[in-house]
Amino acid sequence: MGTVPDNADIVVPPASRLSVGAPTETDMLVPFAQSAERLGFAGIWTQDTVHSGNFSLDGLHVLSYLAAVTERLRLGIGVLYSGRRNPAVQARELATIDQLSRGRLTVGLGVGNDYHRPTLAALGIPTDRPVRRLVEGIDVMRALWSQTEAAYDGELYSFSGIRSQPEPVQRPGPPIWIGARAEPALRRAVRIADGWTGAGPVATEDFLDQLKIVQQALADEGRDPATFTVSKSVYLAVEDSVETARRHLIPSFERAYGGNPVYNAADMTERVAIFGPLDHCAQRLGELFDAGVDELILYPMYDRLAQLEAFGELVPALDGAGRS
Repeated sequence: MGTVPDNADIVVPPASRLSVGAPTETDMLVPFAQSAERLGFAGIWTQDTVHSGNFSLDGLHVLSYLAAVTERLRLGIGVLYSGRRNPAVQARELATIDQLSRGRLTVGLGVGNDYHRPTLAALGIPTDRPVRRLVEGIDVMRALWSQTEAAYDGELYSFSGIRSQPEPVQRPGPPIWIGARAEPALRRAVRIADGWTGAGPVATEDFLDQLKIVQQALADEGRDPATFTVSKSVYLAVEDSVETARRHLIPSFERAYGGNPVYNAADMTERVAIFGPLDHCAQRLGELFDAGVDELILYPMYDRLAQLEAFGELVPALDGAGRS
């Protein structure tokens, strides 16, 4: 996680390692975020997209909005895709959110999915060399955040004597977590980022296999695991019974992912979600902490405010889970 100056006016986040995903409904944002803060969650996360079959708001603007109505929650976006925004413009946008939130921002970055690229290209957004754009984009942002007169010499970006304002509150900049699945990308995250965030549509078994790669990469790089955050987004439903939760989740996944070219909505409930009574959900989430996860980002798929209240009972139930 990024560091802050000793005299920075920031708010220390709560001890919980459970965060939540923000709703997409405009009128629900403020009550949801304020309830999450009251319930003791560590943070709230938004997502980034350019085109979608479902209504969505720009994730960065939502974080700016939530910064004004919360005091302690960390604010995260998972993930910004390389190439969609010029890294200098993105650096300024992110530093602004870090200022508005008094140092509460976490930045998720990734190369994105292949199926997005034809649409992005049609809109004039660069889609070539996504990995190089990711790596150099991070370097550019860190240079602009940390240097008074920033300089950088890369294959895609080269400049000197550039001053970017505002500076982020967190120094040398907000923590950067990379979204990745393939082994080369996971190892790259260990080399260049402050953390790795696993996607919600990834099944637990697949995520645990990916986590083993990350843990081996940390050892290979000689990197202290305490300096690298591991997180996972989880679709969660807390109900009195497994069957009640399943009945709610199946149509919810169909609404969210029906027609998606990558994910099969029909099997997502059984494949990627955790659902059922509170103690069952706490056990399954605790297993992820025991495996080495530092933070879980919980996404309700329906009845979001009611589900958030149910999720809140997990905060004390999982306090200290997986800690040595």
